[in-house]
Amino acid sequence: MRGKRWSKLASLSAGLLLISFGYLDRVRSQAQSAEQQTAQKAVAILQARCVQCHGADKSGGLDLRTRDGLLKGGARGSALKPGASDASLLYRVISGQEKPRMPLGGELAAEEITALKTWIEQGAVWPENEQAVTALAASYAGGKPITDEQRNYWAFRKPVRSALPEVKNKAWVRTPVDAFVLAKLEARGLTPSPRADKRTLLRRVTFDLTGLPPTAAELSAFLADQSPDAYEKVVQRLLASPRYGERWAQHWLDVVRFGETNGFELDQDREQAWRYRDYVVQSLNQDKPYDRFLLEQIAGDELAPDDFEMRVATGFLRAGPQHVVAGNQDEALNRQEWLTEVMFGVGNGVLGLTVGCARCHDHKFDPIPQADYYRLQSFFAAADNYDFKPPNKDAQAAYDEAVKAHKAKLKPILDQIEIIEKPYKERLKAEKRAKLEPVFAQALAKPEKERTEDEKRVAKDAQRMLNVSWDELLAALNPADKEKRAALRQQMHKLDLYAPEPPPKALAVADVISPVPAMHVLKGGDVHRQGAVVTPRFLSVLSPKDASSVMWIKPVQQGEFKSSGRRLALARWLTETDHPLTTRVMANRLWHYHFGRGIVGTPNDFGRNGEQPTHPELLDWLATEFTQPTWNAGQNSSSQAWRLKRMHALLVLSNTYQQDSLVTDAKAKLDPDNKLLWRMNRQRLDAETLRDAILAVAGNLTEQAGGPPVRVPLEPEVYDTIFTEQEPDNLWPVHPDPRQHTRRTLYLVRKRNVRLPLLVAFDAPDLMSSCGARSVSVHALQALTLMNSDFMLQQSKTFAARLWREGNGQQRAMITRLYELALGRAPRVAEVQLTQQFLRSQTALLAERQARGETIARVPELPPMADAATVAAWVDLCLATLNLNEFLFLR
Repeated sequence: MRGKRWSKLASLSAGLLLISFGYLDRVRSQAQSAEQQTAQKAVAILQARCVQCHGADKSGGLDLRTRDGLLKGGARGSALKPGASDASLLYRVISGQEKPRMPLGGELAAEEITALKTWIEQGAVWPENEQAVTALAASYAGGKPITDEQRNYWAFRKPVRSALPEVKNKAWVRTPVDAFVLAKLEARGLTPSPRADKRTLLRRVTFDLTGLPPTAAELSAFLADQSPDAYEKVVQRLLASPRYGERWAQHWLDVVRFGETNGFELDQDREQAWRYRDYVVQSLNQDKPYDRFLLEQIAGDELAPDDFEMRVATGFLRAGPQHVVAGNQDEALNRQEWLTEVMFGVGNGVLGLTVGCARCHDHKFDPIPQADYYRLQSFFAAADNYDFKPPNKDAQAAYDEAVKAHKAKLKPILDQIEIIEKPYKERLKAEKRAKLEPVFAQALAKPEKERTEDEKRVAKDAQRMLNVSWDELLAALNPADKEKRAALRQQMHKLDLYAPEPPPKALAVADVISPVPAMHVLKGGDVHRQGAVVTPRFLSVLSPKDASSVMWIKPVQQGEFKSSGRRLALARWLTETDHPLTTRVMANRLWHYHFGRGIVGTPNDFGRNGEQPTHPELLDWLATEFTQPTWNAGQNSSSQAWRLKRMHALLVLSNTYQQDSLVTDAKAKLDPDNKLLWRMNRQRLDAETLRDAILAVAGNLTEQAGGPPVRVPLEPEVYDTIFTEQEPDNLWPVHPDPRQHTRRTLYLVRKRNVRLPLLVAFDAPDLMSSCGARSVSVHALQALTLMNSDFMLQQSKTFAARLWREGNGQQRAMITRLYELALGRAPRVAEVQLTQQFLRSQTALLAERQARGETIARVPELPPMADAATVAAWVDLCLATLNLNEFLFLR
């Protein structure tokens, strides 16, 4: 009995011991787990906030990437004393007990300092799970947390529709816009200006919506229409015109800095880049909802991968310049430059924020930490340029045959050029070979199969030394051969103007990098100084605290097409109905182009460094009205959401828009900049509209829409500025059809480094950066260009021929027609008299010059019996009229 009892006691004791050991194991495990969590958190903070300087760069000799590095320390000694935070240099500098406080330029948050202190006190154990540390570091990479005050800045709050303000003069309110404007005016003791006359109004709205002057027939019809809705019918007609899309595409292309060349020194052509321009025109003419317009441009391929138009739309992401050069390449730098350009397009163009200022450091003015910049970049981590060609074997076969035929036409010319060049090249090559250093000559002399690897490399370099460049060849040619060769090359270039067009191709963007690479915060924006890894996330200031973008990202797979879904997630966030910036920015752009100044005067910068809104309640009302229509929306208001044409009508039908532009001294004293809009702002025609208006008035405008861009004749001094590494005899192949030279400026080639002098003089943007608001300068070159350029002289001749033709050579009828076409009105009696006087004196002057044998303007289109001096005087009159302020400015 006693033996059994001891046996039971022994078993019980053993069981209790096992239980206690298990309990201790669990306690020990939990302690280790807590210790590891503390370690992961602390080291993640170091990775996110410190290793940019104290990592590979070892600033101050300190490397914080490992525990050994912390213990070893740097120039100031060991950074870490495990178990004693107050004795650890690391803790003392991050807590401010020693100077300089770290990190430089941005203190750690209190909770981060506490986490590091706890870690040191617990022995500074190094974490075992590196992946967990990397993931956690991303959450600490954002720097200082966004404060409630920063989130409460007006541009970062969701727009709220306010009630229309009460006004005294209720009869003046034609659209809701007027109520907001009038309320501000009445509060300042101001009254609106009278309504502009019908001629002024028609010219203003026609230029605004189509970029062209009204025709004489349109003016007559409007003046004759006395119905109450006469002006409204004009607005609807203009919005339905295909010219509307061309006009407003120009504004969008300014914002996205669209060009058909890469820019920088080589400025290479982008074949078929014009398809994106046509996509924008067509989308605007179709009144495609703006949210869909953005979705397609950021992630069209993820919406419909087999749709060619959707592929073309993503050209938005590669519309800006791209630094493409030959020679040794830093691929990592090239990649970061590409991502930077994408961010400029999205940041400035869609968000209206200078997000790019956070590329190298936290934004100095706005709550955009550097990490947020790279988090946004993460949405494009897998994306890159992708030339999409729709599968079409028949089209490709036809193109191949056409190319073959074209080469057959060129071959006789190329053979003749080769016959001329061959003896010169052989002689020059022999002379170069004789001057080679022995090591290069010996490598070339040795049979290729017998060369060692070093000799192969030397021989390759030697072959490059023997190449004969085009300038060496031209210098060697005798005059007769040079002239004959030049004539043959001209024939070659003329044939090349009719080279077959390749099959359709979309200069698109797609997720072609797999697996998706990690995105790092870059110290100083330097791609070779990588900091913490970050993941896709929307701007912190526009998102709830601790919000994640993961739920938005759903990989896309349709058949063989696979994509990360990141760009689509970003696009959907940008096009949320109540997004704080997207709708405000676009509503402000519309206001800017119609009124000459945005409600926010800096359309690309809604941040604290931009201008504050003059009418914040109106801007919010427009932003909400854009996506939740109430005005003139009809029963199915949802179908009018995000529609640009309805917003145009809302603005141009307002009494605010229809005011006269005359300045009243008393009102100007109260509001000299007209920020309260007590009158309409007078606006100068922009560069493209000016050129198009000149062509239209002269009767010379070719209204062909779309297609490849056109190169028009260039002034010799402009041609000489074109950079090339090749023979400069065909750098600007002018379109062979003269009627193509008079197409709308939108359809001229947009080469970043070569622009027409007229466009440069009148402030056309440089195509290298996003242009939200063009500058309006006044300088002597503008007058000189309008008076002396070949383009203006030719159009003045064409204009004179039109007046002669339509006025039947009758002076009074021609003068009247001149004013109607150029200025949209009939001449006053005094103007008729002055014009007649000018014609008499100018004709006499030109007759004298002609008698002296001087050259005067000639118009071949006119009948031979027309007096030459009289015709030349009319050319001068037309040129002078096209220089009038009344022609250049909209009242």
